[in-house]
Amino acid sequence: MEIFLFLFIFFAVFIIAYIVSESIIPMLLDLYTKAHARRTEEFSAQLEDSFLFWEKRKIFLISFLPLVFAAAAFILIARNPIVLAAGFIVGLIAPQVILRMARAQRLKKFRSQLIDTLRILSSSIRAGLSFVQAIEVLCEEMPPPVSQEFNLILKENRLGVSLEESLKNLRERIPIDEVNLLVTSILIARESGGELPHVLTRLVDTIRSNIKLKEKIATLTLQGKLQGIIMMFLPFVFTYIIYRQNPEHFDVMLSTVTGKKLLMVAVGAQVVGMILIKKISTIKM
Repeated sequence: MEIFLFLFIFFAVFIIAYIVSESIIPMLLDLYTKAHARRTEEFSAQLEDSFLFWEKRKIFLISFLPLVFAAAAFILIARNPIVLAAGFIVGLIAPQVILRMARAQRLKKFRSQLIDTLRILSSSIRAGLSFVQAIEVLCEEMPPPVSQEFNLILKENRLGVSLEESLKNLRERIPIDEVNLLVTSILIARESGGELPHVLTRLVDTIRSNIKLKEKIATLTLQGKLQGIIMMFLPFVFTYIIYRQNPEHFDVMLSTVTGKKLLMVAVGAQVVGMILIKKISTIKM
């Protein structure tokens, strides 16, 4: 009887292992491969939309960040499935964070080039060139990202898109206040027949004052942001130091119902404090 039971268990395990190895594992690998290829294509498309041209090898390595983060968390932090899953999730989020940082850096560089852009446009129009010809001079004189964005306006105009529509597309691609002000002023001047060089000259002073004001506000709020970062990490550093010196110090809090409730309240208060500090130190401009 025991022999039959042993054989039954053996064949059951063999069949399950065969099904898993022949059907389930290939299916999961196929799903992951398709999802990985789709995420890589989407990431490449998002980079191209922002005129961020990275090497395919770099994009390929970034697309494997979920596996890298999962393996690193599992090996370096703790050999725990929860830590493994957390590392995988962080790896999934990391490419979008990298993309947002690259976009923010590009917008910052575009803003810093905007005053020179207005001066070139104004001087070119004063010299007798049309607005489209002034954009051509701008693309030759200015480095990226300004030259890339205005060169796209020229390409759209050659394909039959109206200049007004191309400027509106620029406002959507570069969602900053200075570009919105620039596009709105140009459109109003073209519709009302205003003197465009004079409008652009006035815009230089307005945008320069706006940029200085934003830099001053960023400097004044930097202290609050640094305090928020310090307060965010301070409880964890304090807990780690105390635990290293006396591992039994937190036994009462972790082993009693009252201690666990107080711990949950402390974590909730920490999260609320972080949100409030971020809200206070962030000024919408």
